[in-house]
Amino acid sequence: MKIFFDGANCEAIRHYRELGLIQGVTTNPGIMGDDAISKNPLDLLRNIVSVMGDGFVFVQVTGKDAATQLQEAKQLSALGPNMVIKVIMDKTGLKSIPKMVAAGLQVSATAVNSIGRAILAGECGAHYMIPYYGYLEDVAERESGFIEEVASIYAAQKYSTKMHIYCRRVDDIRRAATAGAWGVLLAGPDLDRFFQHAQTDIAVNGHRSSWEKAYGCATWLDFLS
Repeated sequence: MKIFFDGANCEAIRHYRELGLIQGVTTNPGIMGDDAISKNPLDLLRNIVSVMGDGFVFVQVTGKDAATQLQEAKQLSALGPNMVIKVIMDKTGLKSIPKMVAAGLQVSATAVNSIGRAILAGECGAHYMIPYYGYLEDVAERESGFIEEVASIYAAQKYSTKMHIYCRRVDDIRRAATAGAWGVLLAGPDLDRFFQHAQTDIAVNGHRSSWEKAYGCATWLDFLS
């Protein structure tokens, strides 16, 4: 399962990329606006592509009609080796996504928070589908079971569309992985949770204390060399 950084801060992207944690970046118009470095969003996007190298970069079209979205998608796809075009799964997206797919572009349906939209993403041939699962669970009174149900529907209908799930908590990641998600996308603070656990800190700090009491701050190299 691939792990993505959901954001456009190039310093953060470089950090997670060098760490080996992420295989891609997802953006949206809001993210591109919040992290703007100039009046031209291409400046920021090109920086992201440069940092990611051959990694995936998901970028969302902003056109309000299918023709404009298709034109945007063709030009954005040429900016990097693994560009994926995000399209809102609405009436306009239902028109533009098949045209993008037919043009040989990689396309992701996004803003999918209903079974109906998930089915439309599969029917119109989107390569990926992004449910805002973290937000959906935030407002649900009980576990929605949304991604598990979509996974069952996609398997039954033999859709090739891959689930790329927005998560906000560790349990979201577990559910995504269990449901067979292609990828998960998380904001920086949520990515950091991969490395955080209070019991781990207690154990590791205890081990370090015992080692340093006996051997100081030495490493094995101090004794092997």
